[in-house]
Amino acid sequence: MLVKTLKTNRPSAYIAFFVFAVVFFLLDIIIGTTPSLASDHPIFSSLSSFFIAHSVWSTVLLFVISLLMAMGWNNALSERGVFKNATIIPAFLFIILSSVFSLSSFWICTFILLFVMNKLMLCFQQERPYSLLFDSGFLIGLATIINPICIFFFILTYVTVVVYSTVNWRNFLIPITGLFTPFLFAWSYGFYFDSLADLSDYYFSYIQWSTPSIEYSHPLLIWSILVLLLFFFAIRELAQWLTMKSLRSRKAFYMFFSYSVCTFIGFFFVEDNWNYLIFFTLPFTVLTANYFIFIEKRSWYESLFILILISTVYLQLAPLF
Repeated sequence: MLVKTLKTNRPSAYIAFFVFAVVFFLLDIIIGTTPSLASDHPIFSSLSSFFIAHSVWSTVLLFVISLLMAMGWNNALSERGVFKNATIIPAFLFIILSSVFSLSSFWICTFILLFVMNKLMLCFQQERPYSLLFDSGFLIGLATIINPICIFFFILTYVTVVVYSTVNWRNFLIPITGLFTPFLFAWSYGFYFDSLADLSDYYFSYIQWSTPSIEYSHPLLIWSILVLLLFFFAIRELAQWLTMKSLRSRKAFYMFFSYSVCTFIGFFFVEDNWNYLIFFTLPFTVLTANYFIFIEKRSWYESLFILILISTVYLQLAPLF
């Protein structure tokens, strides 16, 4: 009955969403999750050190960001025509999947990339989406200043031009202008505070080829198997329904696929592979929400949803045992 309720936009669906969001927040408070922030960032080192020293505030910040992202992503998907009917499922799935990650720069960058995806989806059938492309490039540049791995997501702007808009030289040049604007601010900061060498060393040494490595525990293994099972069924369901979707919805799914490819590429250039997976939550919540909306076997999808919910809570509480 939980999924059936969440598939609507009734008040009971929003109440269930906020209740579970608070539950996961309280679990983070009880466990005392330590943020995974880099304290050697040339610009944001003092801010990172503050949240590392005050883990409670990092948990509060994580709770606020997760709520804003869940509701913002849910509204963007509805307003951009990805889903025909209003539903709270994408937001609920985002809260569940993102709750297993601690606060890191990847969280902040994912928050910025949500705005990027929203602006890129607005380019649909616009002949001159200049401001949208500039803003998208600017936001990706800002995310790159925070975490250099985000430079891979600049590919999305060109995918958008090909999928959503008209291919011309302006649409290819304007995102580059937006991308380099935050770099100019960072250079000015480094020049003023005489830290250009530190900035160069940090950014050029950050992106290095790294073999993915995640330490699996028994709770994490169970959770991963269930999530992969859901992913398999969601892909299968999408393949059956994609041709029946509207043109705008189909093109949006092409964007989500491109976003996933950019994320997959970056996965081989980071050391903190586990927290990096937070980038996958945006396209994954869309894909799985699509599955739960269109699947007809109620007992099956209700059981799978409850199992993932229970396994997530189990994974959260595992450090206490």
